[in-house]
This record gives sequence, structure tokens and C-alpha cells, in this order.
Amino acid sequence: MLSASPFHIFFDPLCAIWRCIVSSTAPERKLDASKTPVFVQTDNGMSLFSIPVLNAPAIYSLSSLQTKTKNKTATHPPNQNPKTKQLQNDWIVCKKNTKMLILNILPIIFMIYNILNIVYTLLITVPSAIFRPIRPYTKPFLKKHPKMTYSLILFALALSVYGISCKFSNPFLLTFVLLAVFRYLRFIVNILAYSTLKGYPVRNNPTFTSSDVSVVVPTVFADKDEVMACLKRVRVCSPRQIIVVTREDLVPSVYAACAEVTAAATEEKEKLNAVQVIGVSQLNKRTQMVAALQQAVTGSIVAFADDDVFWPGDDFITAMLACFENPEVGACGPSQRVCRSTGAKESTGFVNFLGICYLERRNFNTGATNLIDGAVSTLSGRTSFYRASLIQNDEFYDYFMNALNHDDDKNLTRWVYDQGLQITLNFSPKARIMTTLETTPYKFIRQCMRWARGHWRGNFRVMQTTTYWYDTHPWSLYAIYIGQFQTPAFLIDGSLFALLYFGLSDYDTFHRTYSLCLLGCWIFFTKIVKIIPHFLEFPQDMVFIPAMLIFSYWHGVMNVYALITRENKGWGR
Repeated sequence: MLSASPFHIFFDPLCAIWRCIVSSTAPERKLDASKTPVFVQTDNGMSLFSIPVLNAPAIYSLSSLQTKTKNKTATHPPNQNPKTKQLQNDWIVCKKNTKMLILNILPIIFMIYNILNIVYTLLITVPSAIFRPIRPYTKPFLKKHPKMTYSLILFALALSVYGISCKFSNPFLLTFVLLAVFRYLRFIVNILAYSTLKGYPVRNNPTFTSSDVSVVVPTVFADKDEVMACLKRVRVCSPRQIIVVTREDLVPSVYAACAEVTAAATEEKEKLNAVQVIGVSQLNKRTQMVAALQQAVTGSIVAFADDDVFWPGDDFITAMLACFENPEVGACGPSQRVCRSTGAKESTGFVNFLGICYLERRNFNTGATNLIDGAVSTLSGRTSFYRASLIQNDEFYDYFMNALNHDDDKNLTRWVYDQGLQITLNFSPKARIMTTLETTPYKFIRQCMRWARGHWRGNFRVMQTTTYWYDTHPWSLYAIYIGQFQTPAFLIDGSLFALLYFGLSDYDTFHRTYSLCLLGCWIFFTKIVKIIPHFLEFPQDMVFIPAMLIFSYWHGVMNVYALITRENKGWGR
């Protein structure tokens, strides 16, 4: 057994809550002064937790607890009402008053405790050492017999549910437990994974430097100042090339804007005289990217950047290139944040805050799954780095230009995984970009609809045409592709409240209300925990928490509508 684990933090409060439940439930079950706590121990002396038992010794060992408590429960007061006797003992006695409930609950908690420790160690500490010898055998079987494999998994889950159901006499409580585990298992594991995220160390003699990087910026050139600000931040990093791709009639305007910036520059790194501008007949991001790859890119690494992103500093490219020290990495991306519309000491606008929340949640979800099994649902196109050899060839051009899916970022992500390469995310502070999102309610809602529809289209397309989402990313199969159906949130959360309410029908009003309040506090915690890094930096934005919670439930309704209308590729209609 693992002696030190983050699950101590989780299970100690759980055991405390259990003690509260079993010590003060329905009025018929209240304890009196004659009841003393029993400390249950394993044979090696480790204390699990304490429970109150009538006139019992202070300490039991796990191996001797069953014999000693059976002797205690063998006799009962002679004139006690049978119904009252049953109510008093139903938390101790299970199945015809012969087995104690505590003897069933203890092994389950102890088993879950150890399983979570083992899973945590496998996922975080030594995944390659454990899974690499097995993967060559499991992967071909998954590809050849996917239906049989997942049928076996479903059978195992059904068997587990059947085994757990024997411990519950109330079907509502059983359903509540199963639904809660399905909903929050990924949340708990992702928290543990996200808390360990860090950047990649930069070598003294790196394989690639900024002089190996060609930066491609597709643009519609709608906001000249924003595009120039973006190019200046790229220029500070000293890449090999900066290539701007726009419509043919806008090429002179881009050159003129770059000349203005160069004329006003006071340092060499601020000049944009080396920017190359390529024109295409029609604005289309996919066409613009391929045009740059075919006509201008000469670097070993290609970086794509949107025209509304701002790189953090001159060591950004160096930090990102550290990901490519692993030859199995084909692409990488940075963490992202939204620019505040106000000063650092003032509350920002609500719509701007919603955009901040969107990217903070995205950092949390993608960072956790990428650390656990290397999966990224979609490598964001705001800024992404690729090996040039991977995407600068005719096979890629044919795939990319003729892909049925209209989502460029998803197509690039699929291509990398289909080539057997990995995608990594760099969460170093030096690898954090800033970007802008829509700040008016109408445009932001339309933008959310476009993202949601692209999410459904892309994931369904991946599930229909590829196998990497289940044969190399087992955790993300659950966390991303199965977990995406946990919507709308108000329906799932409402079901949890209803199931818990009916599951505690044997308890009095006070304790039922107390349990529902605990559930409400837990749901509230899950809603804000992903935004805590932002609140620590900008506590004044906490005034938006109530409105944020309301919008989160409304966004679930939008997700359902986006699923139904996912083939609509316009901006949010």
C-alpha cells in the first residue's frame, strides 16, 4: 500500500462525514452517552477511521472486528419493538441481521482508497514504464476487435454496478452514487493532474532555436492596429520568417502598415521590414495556411498564429521549442489567457470575464488530459507549432484541402495523431499567450455557438473516421468523448439533487436538508475551482460569480442546441 498520497486529503474528510451520518441520522438512531467510538485498524496498526458502537471497546482490528461485533449484536432487549429495533440496527446489521453494514462499507472504502492510489501513480508517475510493454499487444486488438473490447468493458462495468448494488437497498441512492461517480471522477482526477502541470526544461544546446521557426499569420486585416501589435510581439522573438497571408488586394496595405511600424521603431527588434506578405484570391484560413507552406516556409518548425494573439516575450519561441526535444512530438501549443478590457485593479466587463472563464476552463481540461495520456481534443489554432516535415508535403495538402470537416484546428490535430506522433501542451509561464475575444453580448454568444458546433462536428468526425481516440487515449475516451454528453448541466445537477432527496427518505428533514446543502456546496466548488487561478490574481472579478453560474447553466442549453444544429457552419445562427 502507498503510504503517502493526495487521497489522504480526500478520504479523511469523507470519513469524518461518514461518522456524522452514522452517529446522528433519523431520530430513532440517535446515540446516547453509553456509546463510545471504535477505532478500526488494519493488522499493521494503521487507523482507518472511528465509528460509534454501543458499549464497545475502544479499538478493534479489521481482522477481529467481525467476530467481536457479532457477539455484541447477538442479544437485544426483550421488549423492544421489532420496527424500532430494525431502525436502530440497519446501519450496523446487513442481510437478515447477520452481517454488519460497517463490515461491507469498510472494505469498499479501503479498496477505493488503494485503487485511486494505484491509478494516480500509474497515470502521473510511471505511465510509460507500465503501458509501453502492453500497448503493442492491446492496440492491434483494439483496432481489430473494437466492439468486442468495449463490450467486455461494458460487461465489467455492469458487473461492478451489480456488485455495488448489493450494498444499497434504496435504488435512488444507488443511482445517485453511480451518477455522481460518472460525473465527478474525471473532475477529481483532472484536478490532481492539473496541479502537477509544468513547463518543459530548455536545454543548454537545444535541437531547435528561433532561427529554425517560420511564423505564419493568416489575416483578414480588419483591424490594422491589432494585426501590427501581433506582428511586433512575434518580431521580438526573432523567428526565421514572419509570413503574413491575406487577400491579394490587401497586400499593399499590409506592407504600408509594416513600413509605418518600422519607421517609428527605436530598436532593431521592433522593425517589421523583414515581414513577407503573400496574397490569395479568396480569404479562407485553410487556403492561406497552405499557400504559406507551399510558397514561403523554409524553417524546420512552422508556427501558426492568429492575428489577435500576443506572444509574451522574446523567450517564448525558445520555451515552446523545448517540447520538440522529444522526437515523438509532432506539434505543441501554449497555455492561453484573455486580455482584460480594463486595468489590473478594476473589475472587467462581464462579457470579457466570460471569455476569461472560457479559456481558463479550457486550460484546465486540455492540460489535465494531455498530461495523463497525451490527448488533446483540439490543438488551438490561436498559436500552434508543427514540425515542417509533417505538414509540408503533398499528402498533407491533399488531406487538408479536401477534408470534409470544416474545422481547421481539428483537422490538423487529427493529422498529427494519425501519423503516430504526439501533441504536447506547454504550461510554462514563459509559454502563455494573450488573446482577445468578443466583448459584446451578441457577438460573444454567436462565437460560443460557433465553438460548440465545431466541437460536436469535430469530435463526431474523429469518432467516425479514426481510432486514436480510444486505442491510445484511454482516459480521454471517458473524459472527453463520453464526458461530452454530460449536458445540459442543470439536468444532471437537478437529477443529483432529486436522487439524493428521495434516497434519504428514511432520514429526518434536518439531515436530509444538511446532505442537500453539502451537495450544493460541492457543485458550487466544481463550478469555480477552474477559475481560482484567475481569482487569485484578480479578486475583484469575484463579483461576477453569481452571474457566471447562471450563464454556465444557460451554456448547457446552448450546447444541446449546437448539437442539434451542428451542421450550421455560420457564425451562431
